[in-house]
Amino acid sequence: MKLIETQRLTKKFGTFTVVQDLDIKVCTGELTAYLGSNGAGKSTTIAMLIENLKPTSGKIIYHDNLKIGVVFQNSILDHELTVKQNLQIRAELEGQAVQKHVKEIMRKTGIDQFANRKYGELSGGMKRKVDIARALLNQPDVLFLDEPTTGLDVTARKEIWQLINELKEKQKLAVFLTTHYLEETENADNVYILNHGRIVEHGSAAELKQKYSQINLRVKFKNKIAQSLFSKLVLKHDFYEYQCSDAQEAIQFLNQYKDQIDYFEYLPVEMTDVFMKLIKEEA
Repeated sequence: MKLIETQRLTKKFGTFTVVQDLDIKVCTGELTAYLGSNGAGKSTTIAMLIENLKPTSGKIIYHDNLKIGVVFQNSILDHELTVKQNLQIRAELEGQAVQKHVKEIMRKTGIDQFANRKYGELSGGMKRKVDIARALLNQPDVLFLDEPTTGLDVTARKEIWQLINELKEKQKLAVFLTTHYLEETENADNVYILNHGRIVEHGSAAELKQKYSQINLRVKFKNKIAQSLFSKLVLKHDFYEYQCSDAQEAIQFLNQYKDQIDYFEYLPVEMTDVFMKLIKEEA
């Protein structure tokens, strides 16, 4: 079910166009990844979608009685208050019905274990869990996550994504994500790639990887490689990587140098490959 849909959404500041003609759909239970380089217009788009910024032109269509939650890049919680106090204050602002959900949300997000600690004393991963809990207080249909794992270590990022995936699956929550960690988008239902304020590609992560697939080989040679090969290979630790446009080129390469090759493997296409290819093409 469509929860949010934009039609030719455009935002200008004076004569400068930040984003132009954006057609975006956010649907129930789906992860929508919104990708772009710094300055591409991601934060401006979110600001319009959550009604913090008025579009210059175009439409945003919301499902009836839609509720949204937002996790900003920078926290809006009080560092001197405990986790529980922060959530209780936010719940009071939302109304009496929301106050009843504070304990349940703390339990679901796993923050009940440190509910009485000051927010400012928590680790980065703990703080981000609390930020997500705060965004869930009004039981939203759509959760906006603006670079939610920036600055977190690998373990904390993994825990945050376990939580996000549980919410998405169990509560059919729609998630709208911006991130610079493109591996977080590998299973996205919808991916929009933004460049210079325009959407240059759209599809599921699987569809985009298939469309822009290329054969990447990781190769280890028996001895020193021929000088003619240097321009084709990229050295990665003890291996070389070779990019092929298709399977036929990969087979030709392996046949041509089979006597020199000690070991090889195929590397799967990742969203990072798709993103870099599109950004270079549009540069």
